Amino acid sequence: MRPDVLAEHLAATIRGLLGPFGLRLAALEQRDLHGELEGLAVRIAELEARAPVPGPAGPPGSAGRDGVDGKDGLDGKDGAPGLRYCGVHVHNKTYDTGDLVTAGGSAFHCQRTTTAAPGASPDWMLMVKRGRDGKDSGGRS
Repeated sequence: MRPDVLAEHLAATIRGLLGPFGLRLAALEQRDLHGELEGLAVRIAELEARAPVPGPAGPPGSAGRDGVDGKDGLDGKDGAPGLRYCGVHVHNKTYDTGDLVTAGGSAFHCQRTTTAAPGASPDWMLMVKRGRDGKDSGGRS
């Protein structure tokens, strides 16, 4: 092949390969890239200003390890077991453990929560039995 024909074929091949790049480069040179970048910066700023949209919940995580046991505190002081005097027994009133009542001149201690009458139920324990009536001393001391 003649060198001039070879050169012409080679030039045509190079133009065919580089032609689209040249056209693209010319199109880019005509665009206002600085203005386009400013527009993109404005759009990005608008997107960043939006409130985030939470996605779906993920799978539950694995269980954490147990924490260290705390130091044992001192034992508290036991409260004094109290007796509560409730006066004369009232029929059908609820009494709690530790309540004291008088009935028929005797004193009774409540053993468990109850509405029963003292002396007629095992819920009550006789503490002080009524004594005998004294004889009239006729005013003598």
